[in-house]
Amino acid sequence: MTSIYLSSDNPQWMPKSEADLRAAVDGGLFEESHRLDLKKAPNSKGDNKELARDLSSFAVHGGTLIIGVQENKDSRTFELAPQPLNGLPEKIEQVARTIPDPPLTVLTEEISAAADDGTGYLIVHIPASPVAPHMVDNRYFGRGDKTKYQMGDAEVVALHTWRRNTEADTLTLLREEMDEDPLRDVGAQSHLFLVAQPTAGRRDMCLPITGAQNWNQRLHILIQRALEAPRTRAALSRTGFSPDLSQLLGTRSRPHLYPGRPLL
Repeated sequence: MTSIYLSSDNPQWMPKSEADLRAAVDGGLFEESHRLDLKKAPNSKGDNKELARDLSSFAVHGGTLIIGVQENKDSRTFELAPQPLNGLPEKIEQVARTIPDPPLTVLTEEISAAADDGTGYLIVHIPASPVAPHMVDNRYFGRGDKTKYQMGDAEVVALHTWRRNTEADTLTLLREEMDEDPLRDVGAQSHLFLVAQPTAGRRDMCLPITGAQNWNQRLHILIQRALEAPRTRAALSRTGFSPDLSQLLGTRSRPHLYPGRPLL
């Protein structure tokens, strides 16, 4: 089961039953955000288009859509609204594969209602797409802090440029590894070269440090813990690094923005 990011306090929530969803509702844990949206199941062609826009907006950075939890506009709270599950996962996948351009890949997980009447909830995970942004009705959509929005030309161009640069960097790394292969000229051997790229971090993962008044003190505590870790000590004792973590002084914070990516 794929975890759901609710907040920095609940970064890996994994609901397994209707009781888990109800507890989240009663505890006020649900809030529409950059990575989470809550809706009823689509019932018309117009709903399908709106769903496609939602899925496309999440595809830029990744996110989760929970179908079967809806917002009470009057009380500004959320409530459970179990939906018929028969054929719902297939319908969501069909929308993702046929309306956005290029097509989207989504992952779905069902949670049956306690009433055992064929209704329940569908968790739709939208991984960050390597070919984002995706178009719906000749428009590109991104995800803001609470809802989707139509992306402007400059943002779309910046995102495409960032992706091309990333792909070029990856190819450069691969070529460097291939050129340094000591056995590249030895016989007719086949070698496999891989480049691993860490997944994007959450937008607020560094806020406890960067947003705190004593951010520099907290940063130095993290550095000290890293220095005291057995693996770090072993690595430093063998080869050492220059400069190393102990020389990280005079730190200061400043914003840094990658095109098409949110600020940390």
